[in-house]
Amino acid sequence: MTEKIGILAIGHGSRLPYNNQVVSEIADMIAKKHPEFVIRSGFMEMSTPSVEEAMLSFAGTGVTKIAAVPVFLASGVHITKDIPEILKLDPETKQGKVKLDGREVTIVYGKPLGSDELIAELIFKRAQEVF
Repeated sequence: MTEKIGILAIGHGSRLPYNNQVVSEIADMIAKKHPEFVIRSGFMEMSTPSVEEAMLSFAGTGVTKIAAVPVFLASGVHITKDIPEILKLDPETKQGKVKLDGREVTIVYGKPLGSDELIAELIFKRAQEVF
């Protein structure tokens, strides 16, 4: 069986629509560039869909594995505690299972954005934009 991968982009959530739109737009960009993947976005708080709702929205897509990736710059309580609890991940392996369409689908957990050349370049680009 060929793997069909889902990616769940997890944002913090905000009362300000633009903050949520950024996460959704990032998910849309990934989907456009990588149509062979099933992309969803979900939020920790104050926004919909919730992480749980977004996870369940993979039903009917045929995904065989889901990568949950936080759209956060660095680790904090949401990254290290809250999201793993919501996704029911094993604390040691950072993996879990979700039942979709009557079968168990593996969830793997990615790291936050962290320090990366791409982020450094983006910050430099934003600095250049204001000159």
